[in-house]
Amino acid sequence: MSEIYDLFIIGGGINGAGIARDAAGRNIKVCLVDKGEIGGATSSWSTKLIHGGLRYLENYEFKLVRESLKEREIIYNIAREITKPIPFIIPYAKNLRPKWLIKIGLFLYDSLGGKTTIPKSKTINLSNKLSKILKGEFNEGFQYYDLQVDDKQLTKLNIKDAIKNKAKVIEHVKVIKVKKSINCWEIFLENGQVIKSKILINASGPWVNEITNNIIKIKSNKKIRLVKGSHIIINKLYDEDVAFTLQNKDKRIIFVIPYKEKYTLIGTTEVEISSPEKNKIDKDEIKYLIDCYNDYFLKHISEKNIVSTYSGVRPLIEDFKEATKVTRDYIFDINIYNNLPILSIYGGKLTTYRKLSEKVLEELFKYLPNKTNKPWTDKKKLI
Repeated sequence: MSEIYDLFIIGGGINGAGIARDAAGRNIKVCLVDKGEIGGATSSWSTKLIHGGLRYLENYEFKLVRESLKEREIIYNIAREITKPIPFIIPYAKNLRPKWLIKIGLFLYDSLGGKTTIPKSKTINLSNKLSKILKGEFNEGFQYYDLQVDDKQLTKLNIKDAIKNKAKVIEHVKVIKVKKSINCWEIFLENGQVIKSKILINASGPWVNEITNNIIKIKSNKKIRLVKGSHIIINKLYDEDVAFTLQNKDKRIIFVIPYKEKYTLIGTTEVEISSPEKNKIDKDEIKYLIDCYNDYFLKHISEKNIVSTYSGVRPLIEDFKEATKVTRDYIFDINIYNNLPILSIYGGKLTTYRKLSEKVLEELFKYLPNKTNKPWTDKKKLI
């Protein structure tokens, strides 16, 4: 009789990796399959930040910001080798958000997450500190901190820990069919393997509905909106170890961040797309990022300064708002077929992956008899 796993996870991005690690550490038998490299898609196309989401406060997403700030502190503690606090400067622009609004936002940002080792925000004089970088009209500003992270490495460290705890991980193999049998799901892989599992988790990010509808053959109950976030990489533009949060005329923000010692990372855009495969930056996005940067900095850049680009596709929960206001929170779609659960993940962000993983296992615990439901990943370091 072939082996039956407790959990089968489709998708080796940060959410799939986090679930695999958490489950394997609870002595749950886990198998994870990804059609490509672990952490090779959306989870390596982020802005490389673990952050609370300062701008989400404008959409009144206090719960998400609170959870994200608490997770920022936890990830800093468990992944110290691949994270570092970095100061972000918001240059005050008279024609955009008023000072009182920014100050209230930063006060909430400092307060919502509770006790933290990451420095608090403050008002700063930019004419003294950054006069050789920013244009003369930007002489006042605000400073706050978030974490810079190696996003792909974070995913891989979660997988490494999962494998250490006996999870089975298969890369570069597609799931081609899923079938319900009497007491388990049968998952057919393109390499000819058939794997059996009591529970199926669809953590395929932007491909979640494609997998649900075409592979698992279950009609999805949820809709997602695919939003492309693009970045440009320039040779190092300034020596100071600070990042910038720039307000744009359309009320969006972009980040300018020191990157890998020799470069500066500028992003991100928000463009709705129809397919996860359309993940290439376009001319309009390049112009958008360059124009916003040039509005603030003395040293102007153009397309010829671009060293590299990348774009990530975010699977956002469809709530029929404009892209900038669509929530970055997550929800689970759980269906039970003959006592066989399938859980699909919609939405989410890099920062909240660990808490999301915990919540997935809480949801599924009643289908995992004789297993521990004790959370543990907030203390165990990723090395």
